Amino acid sequence: MIVPMMKYSLIVFYKEYQSFLQQLQELGLVDITISAWKANDEERSLVEKIKNYRQAVQHLKSVAKTQKNQQNIEKDDIPVDKALEIYKNANGKLIKLKAELDKISKETVELAAWGDFDANYIETLQKAGISLHFYELNEKRFEEFKNRWNEKYSITEISNINKKTYFVIAATVSEVFEFDLPELKQPSITYSRALENIKHIETEIEEQQSIINRSVACINDFADESERLSDDLHLSKAANSGETAADGKLVILEGWATVDTQTEVDNLLNASGAVYIKEQPTPEDDTPVKLKNNRFARLFEFIEQFYTLPKYGTIDMTPYCAPFYIFFFGFCLCDGGYGLLFVIMGLFIAQKMKNAVIRSVGWLAFWCGLATLLFGIATGSFFGASLGDFKLFEPYKNIFLDSQKLFYLALGAGIIHLLFAMGVKAYGKAKYFGFRHALSTIGWMIVLVISIFALVIVPEYGLIIPCGSEIFWSAFGLGLFFMFFCNSPGKNIFINFGTGLWNTYNDITGILGDALSYLRLFALGLSGSILAMVFNSLAFGMSPDVIILKQIVIVIILTIGHILNLCMSALGAFVHPMRLTFVEFYKNSGFEAGQRVFTPLKKEKIRT
Repeated sequence: MIVPMMKYSLIVFYKEYQSFLQQLQELGLVDITISAWKANDEERSLVEKIKNYRQAVQHLKSVAKTQKNQQNIEKDDIPVDKALEIYKNANGKLIKLKAELDKISKETVELAAWGDFDANYIETLQKAGISLHFYELNEKRFEEFKNRWNEKYSITEISNINKKTYFVIAATVSEVFEFDLPELKQPSITYSRALENIKHIETEIEEQQSIINRSVACINDFADESERLSDDLHLSKAANSGETAADGKLVILEGWATVDTQTEVDNLLNASGAVYIKEQPTPEDDTPVKLKNNRFARLFEFIEQFYTLPKYGTIDMTPYCAPFYIFFFGFCLCDGGYGLLFVIMGLFIAQKMKNAVIRSVGWLAFWCGLATLLFGIATGSFFGASLGDFKLFEPYKNIFLDSQKLFYLALGAGIIHLLFAMGVKAYGKAKYFGFRHALSTIGWMIVLVISIFALVIVPEYGLIIPCGSEIFWSAFGLGLFFMFFCNSPGKNIFINFGTGLWNTYNDITGILGDALSYLRLFALGLSGSILAMVFNSLAFGMSPDVIILKQIVIVIILTIGHILNLCMSALGAFVHPMRLTFVEFYKNSGFEAGQRVFTPLKKEKIRT
């Protein structure tokens, strides 16, 4: 559900403005409206510092994972900003040194071919007008080259590495070679000197890495400073969002608090001496949104927020979408074995992980896995094997859902989902605007239910219904009346009828397309089951008829095949129910998007 809010219009004397905001921050219950924020130099500096601290924390956490006995690292007794500067300098140097080491290491591999040479001797030759030219050829081509040009040029073989011959030709500076051969760059240092440079760089890398390792002890300090600076930035944003009045002597700002905390906010405002007006939000206000759901529905809030938050004054769809999402996930994955894996994995994550967000993901995986397990039992599929082929389950073979039943189940689930969405839309309109605004949607529901009942359910079971009876046509006519004449309460009959015709055309085409969209549940569930059966067939059909080797090949194919199928099917089972929620359900439930999250001005909890 969406937590009810109260709107506060605040007027504060400019000399007391900063201290007043600090009191609100200490209270931590009021969201200050910040409009058209443009960072000044001080705020830009805060943003940069926050980014540096957070990047340092993220990097040092990864460093800490590779360290042994990290609990024995002693923290240097220096200010946190100085500690960050030391870390940044060391990390910057480390990045440059690693890049330099990579470059020199590649050059050293090339220098190995030329070995150690006397640089002074080469310089003496150059002064005497003799230059050295460096080349490489494979062994065969070098022999051919040498046999052809050895009498004309001074060719000296230096080394032979990996069937490549490295050689030097000495010639006068002005001499032009008759052959066309790409020349290598003359080495600038010897191979031994290059090795010395590598050792020197590695020593420097160890020194800088040691500084970074010691900085691991400052992780909590960096995180706390990041939070403190974030508080300062939030306070600065709020301070600059006020509108001045009375020649700058008064500051006017807008704030929001939840209804259940308004007493505490009122007490602070009364004690501060600020002038304020408290009122209910209006549809025109940009009211922040805060969600409050039970433990089960809360698991799905992060999925709903992949799209956006609901607008204040509308209905939070999370508790309504949660059971359908689980049902659709199980339908898409549709295998008892895969569902069992999800249940085990979900329980492990939920019980063993410390992070609350990760634990909630574990519980979500558990519920989705449980739905998948039940669907697998209903369809008789367990890791692609048909349970109906086993003697234990053979008596129940006829009640397992086949592909035709799954097709109708997907279509039926879609229609129920859409009807439920319309019911949520009608409830929302009745709750916020009055019952008469819900009549048009209720009319659509009546017509759809009666049509489905008359055209699908009754013929399926061979029942006889009084289609010509007064009750049938009265209900059908009432639905049509609501559809065509209750679209725009308060407007004349012609506008209502015209709007009703237009809405009917759009709704008929839209609902038909929406209902067919749910066939993706059938397609995904069937394709995953078929792929699982294919991998089973490959495993037993392609394995050689050799004892032990046969079992090894079967295990390898089954393991790789089912892992691939599980990953692909789970991705589809995660995405497509989300798509059905965000497109089909949201559209038919009258969902309205909101953008602003309730973010009270408060101090983050700092470690002590």
